Amino acid sequence: MKGNELVWRTLADHALEGVRRWDNLADLGFKAGVPVSTAHLATQRLVDIGAMSRYSSGGFSVVNPEKVLTLLCAWRNLRKDAIAHTTFEGFQDVVERLTVPFARGGPDAAIHFLGGSNTVADFSQTLAYVKAPVDEVTWPEGNEVTVLPMDERAALDWDGYSSVAQTYADLFATPGWQASEFRLALHDEFLAVRDWDQPEAHDGGNQHR
Repeated sequence: MKGNELVWRTLADHALEGVRRWDNLADLGFKAGVPVSTAHLATQRLVDIGAMSRYSSGGFSVVNPEKVLTLLCAWRNLRKDAIAHTTFEGFQDVVERLTVPFARGGPDAAIHFLGGSNTVADFSQTLAYVKAPVDEVTWPEGNEVTVLPMDERAALDWDGYSSVAQTYADLFATPGWQASEFRLALHDEFLAVRDWDQPEAHDGGNQHR
């Protein structure tokens, strides 16, 4: 993923957890794992579309998390970022043999965030993230799991599943009605209330769903 995507993901994930306000770009850059210059450019785009407000004190606040997610979705390119396509068994064998950090994504992650029971749709293909080094791994051929590289910050923060924002963007970038159904279910869970109806959306404070 590019640096701007990491910034947007960080902002969206924190906003969905109720943290909209940031004191400075250095904090955001550190949390996203990118230079301050990258954080600045990424947030400028959000200011331009009205998803973020800057303060004279130097801080800033996300005022529309859905716009941040939409921008992240528009940039996501699974085909370009994929390391391999393999089977469920092949993926499990590789990560166990190499003992590398990994996280389940796509429908698996969506089910996790929706309560752990699949009431949305059956699926035969999913996504998974793996922390390098896996460049020279021979993955068993298959189409059940698309393997993606896990960035440094994700390796530290994710607990077995891709984050909500990453999961949402990945499902947006995945073809098929099943992916759309899981994405819409996440939308209903995390973004069902219109942002301008939320009492703290305009004052830069923390927002909890």
